[in-house]
Amino acid sequence: MHNKGFVAALALLVTLALGSITTANAALQDYFVSSDWLAKQRSQVTVVDVRVAPLYLLGHVDGALHIDKENFLFTRNGVKSLVPTVAEFEALMDRFGITPDTTVVAYAEDKNPYSARFIWTLRYHGHEKAYVLDGGYEKWSKENRPTAMLPTPVTAGSGYKVLGARDVRAEADYILTRLNNPDTIVWDTRKQSEYEGSEVRADRGGHIPGCLHLDWVNLQKEVDGVLVLKSEAEIREMLNQAGITPEREIIAHCQTGIRSSYATLVLLGLGYNVRNYDGSWIEWANNPNLPVALPKKVAEN
Repeated sequence: MHNKGFVAALALLVTLALGSITTANAALQDYFVSSDWLAKQRSQVTVVDVRVAPLYLLGHVDGALHIDKENFLFTRNGVKSLVPTVAEFEALMDRFGITPDTTVVAYAEDKNPYSARFIWTLRYHGHEKAYVLDGGYEKWSKENRPTAMLPTPVTAGSGYKVLGARDVRAEADYILTRLNNPDTIVWDTRKQSEYEGSEVRADRGGHIPGCLHLDWVNLQKEVDGVLVLKSEAEIREMLNQAGITPEREIIAHCQTGIRSSYATLVLLGLGYNVRNYDGSWIEWANNPNLPVALPKKVAEN
């Protein structure tokens, strides 16, 4: 019994150590790729344009498939913009000929986080070879890289199988049990006006009690007229100042889990323990059984 206990304890220590190493080795380039990288790898990857159809038809990365956001955002129980179920996700992958071995790079406009939501969806369903093109189409086209106007032909596939979901998603009940947990931070990535409740986009305005606020746009900076991801050092300093620190669990949300998907990928790239709440404010605020807070000055008006 003593030997068995020692072996079990040793196995646990090894598991924890490996987990720490994995977290320590996380990097932003594991989730975001540059236009230089894509230019070199374009023939080996599937590029996905998630912008609206008119923009795609006006010009897109040569060879890019067009997948409209409606194809990867689903409504269940009255809540819109939820992650697809396993069956819905497998059907989507098969529809566009994406296999479990396909490396996927998605893009939108430089300030449009829907590409991050698409990649977060793939990562959630265990498709690890999935990346956001930093700077989006603006950066690609500004650098005079190959573009096209004719739609890329789609070759459907069959038999995509999800092997298991990755633990990067939160639901309302999960958050509710952690509102007073000092080891958990709820990060509101919306605009200041949404957070304070002066801009109401659901049945109620305000924010989740106890959350920290930092607009997701602060993760980007303008370089040569294009918005790109800030450096790791810049992001870490900003997050630390906001109280979003790596030793705690982070749950990110916005209005419908789109902007928070970008924030989630960034934190994953920094090695944080983070989940994206895809139901987000539209679900939380529309459920009268869930608590909502307002800044004092707004509540008094």
